[in-house]
Amino acid sequence: MPKVSCKVHEKNCIAEREPRLLATTYFKFLVSPGTRSVHIYFTFQKASSWCLRNFIAYAVDSEISFEQAVIVFRESLDQLNQLTITPNPIRSFCHNYLEWLKSRAGIKIIEECRKYFDATKYQRQSAVLNDTVENTLFLNSKTDVIQAQLQPSGALQSSDALSSSIAIQLSDATDTLPHKTPPQTPRELAHLLNTPNKRPIEKEELWNYTQNNSVICAFALTAKELETEIGIELTKELSSIRDRNPVVWNSALEEYINATLKESGEKFKDAVRNKNYKDIDERFRLYCEKVLTDFYNLVDVGPTMDRKIGERKHIVYQVSALFKFYERTFLTLDIDWIESHSRSAKLMKSESNSGIVLVDAKATRFSDGLDVWHLEVAGPPCNAPDKHVLGDSKKTFRTDILNLITILREHLDCDINLVTRIKVFSTQSINSRLTLYSLNILPDGRFLSCELATAIMPFSLSGRCQYKSVLRMMSIFHKLK
Repeated sequence: MPKVSCKVHEKNCIAEREPRLLATTYFKFLVSPGTRSVHIYFTFQKASSWCLRNFIAYAVDSEISFEQAVIVFRESLDQLNQLTITPNPIRSFCHNYLEWLKSRAGIKIIEECRKYFDATKYQRQSAVLNDTVENTLFLNSKTDVIQAQLQPSGALQSSDALSSSIAIQLSDATDTLPHKTPPQTPRELAHLLNTPNKRPIEKEELWNYTQNNSVICAFALTAKELETEIGIELTKELSSIRDRNPVVWNSALEEYINATLKESGEKFKDAVRNKNYKDIDERFRLYCEKVLTDFYNLVDVGPTMDRKIGERKHIVYQVSALFKFYERTFLTLDIDWIESHSRSAKLMKSESNSGIVLVDAKATRFSDGLDVWHLEVAGPPCNAPDKHVLGDSKKTFRTDILNLITILREHLDCDINLVTRIKVFSTQSINSRLTLYSLNILPDGRFLSCELATAIMPFSLSGRCQYKSVLRMMSIFHKLK
C-alpha cells in the first residue's frame, strides 16, 4: 500500500492525513485485556499508532473479511469513546477518527485499504496454488484384505476366516515431500487449489500408506481418475454429495441461522431462542440453539479467543460443544472423550502389538453398541506440527478401517450390495478446520474414503458467521447417524 510503513507490534505507521493522538502522555496507552466489545488489537498496539491501515495490516492475517474488519475497527473505537473509564484524550481521538472516516479523505483511505487487503489475500492464495503438486498419482496397487472374504455371489465368508485375514501392514516410509493438502472434491480440472488444513494425502508417506492398505481417497482424485477407479455412476454420486443438503437443512432452518448470526448482544440471545419458524426440525433447531449459545457465552465479554492454546483446551472450548450437545439432544450416540480406547484396535492384538489405540473422542451407537465415529485433533489450533498432522491422518485411516471391519463382521450374511453401503465416519481437526470423512468397502475389497463436509471454527464474535458452515456439517453428521 503506497506511503505506508507498517509493522504491527513494533513501530508506528506513517499514515498521511489520518487523525493522530496529540496528547503525548497517552502515546503508550493500551486497552485493558478483556474490555467488552473492543478488539484484542487495541490491547497490544500503542494508542499513538492506532489507525485503520495498521488494523487492516493486522486483520489480513485473520479469518475475517475486509468488510468485517472495518466494522470491528469502527465498533471498537465507538465503544472506547463511550466507556467512561477511557481517558478523555483517547475518547476525543476515537470520536474524531470515527467522524473522519465519514469524510472524503476517510472514504479514500478505506478504498486504499481494501485494495491492499485484496491484493495481499490474492498473493497468499497464489503462493498456495504454486505449491500444489503437478501430477496426481493413480492408485495402482491392490490388496487382498477383505477381498478374499467376498464370494462371487456377493456374500461374506465366515467370521473366523475374516479375522485371520486382518493383517494390515503399516507404512513407515520416510517423509520427503512438503506438506500439501488435497482438493475438496473431484472435479474435471486436472489441477486445483488445495484447501489448507486437511489430510496431507499428497505427502508421499501418507499416499503410500493408503496404497498399502488399499484405500481410494476420492477427495484426492479428479473426476476422470475416479471414474477409472470406481466407475462412472459412483463417481457422479460422489461428485454431487457436497451439493445436496440433508432434509433438516431446509430454508426455514437456514433463515433461523442467518437471523441469529447477524445479531449480537441481547438481540443475539433473543434470536437464538426464537421458535417462530414454520417447517423447521425443532430438535435440530434446539441443537443449534445450544451450540450457538455456548459459543456466545465464550465471547460475550472478551470478543476474541486466543489461538495460542493447547490441544486439550481447543477440544474443550471449540470442538466438544458440537458433539456433547448432539449426544444429549438426539440420544442416539454415546460419546467418550479424551484418550478413549478404540475397541476395534483389539483386532490387531498380537505378541508384538498391544492392540491399544487411543482417540480424542469416539461415538458408540446405542442401537448395536458399535463404534461408528471417532475424532482426532492434530495438536493446537494454531501452527499444528506437520508430524502430528501426518500421524493423526494415518491413525484416522487405520481406525476407520478397523471400525468398518468390526461392523462388517456383524453382517456376514448380507448381500454385497448392502455391505458396500455400510459406512463409518471420522472427523479430523487440523488447526481450526474440521473435516468430516466417511469410509466404506467396495465390491472388489478396496476401501473408499470420501470427504463429506468441512468448516472452520471461529475464534471471535466477528467470525460467528462461520458457524453456518459448521452447523451444516453437523446436519450432514446427523443425517448419517
